[in-house]
Amino acid sequence: MPVNKKKTITFLFILILLSLFLSGLVYILFLKKTNEDPKQSSYDSRSEVYWQRLQNRPEVLIGPGYPQDLRDFLETLRGKESYLWKGDRDKTYEYLLETYPDERAHVLYALYVAFMNWKEKSLELEQSEDLTSYEKLTAVNRLSEQIFPLMIRNLIFPKHPTTPPVFLLSYLEDYVQKNPYSYSRERKRIFLKKKKELYQSEKWEIQSWESPTFLRQVIELIYSREILEMSEEEKTSYRNAKLEELKADFWN
Repeated sequence: MPVNKKKTITFLFILILLSLFLSGLVYILFLKKTNEDPKQSSYDSRSEVYWQRLQNRPEVLIGPGYPQDLRDFLETLRGKESYLWKGDRDKTYEYLLETYPDERAHVLYALYVAFMNWKEKSLELEQSEDLTSYEKLTAVNRLSEQIFPLMIRNLIFPKHPTTPPVFLLSYLEDYVQKNPYSYSRERKRIFLKKKKELYQSEKWEIQSWESPTFLRQVIELIYSREILEMSEEEKTSYRNAKLEELKADFWN
């Protein structure tokens, strides 16, 4: 066989092997990224042991000497790291050791690392252009469930009566966006069903926290097709009538 032909075959063989190797490498890296367990990046070498312990005994966070408002504490610490220490995580660690010269420093650092993991991944979801506002809210909420045990999650993200109306409005916006030709009767039905699901027995308290514009935004979404064809005078009376009707349907 001529020498040049041998060299060509050898070159092609090496090229095929290199191509297969790169394809495998890309697949492995992609698979690792997409299947990454959010909890696995919730600690670094200084917090791994304490993060594992904290998941088994989260009650230590309500013990003496720990911050009473954990969310405020973590957000304040994040601000210090970002603006005061220019993103230097080592400075954050040193600060906690100086402020809490015992096991609390290590526990709070482990919690902070997990919180920042949640924060960074949440930001990625919120910046996604492929998700609706409701899908983003749902995804961020699901992420907190994946990272934090229930007790820790309730301490960092305590339930507040303003949350259900926000979820409800986003849910309706998502439905209307995906079903632009749906009838108002159907939109109203799915709205009332979701509202009962979210408000449950706390509906009276949650109602008092609804923003003044909440129900008006709901009316615009449910009856957008009808309102579009009306004059300004007709719109006003129609909206007011539907507003009272909606209140009666849910609260009676």
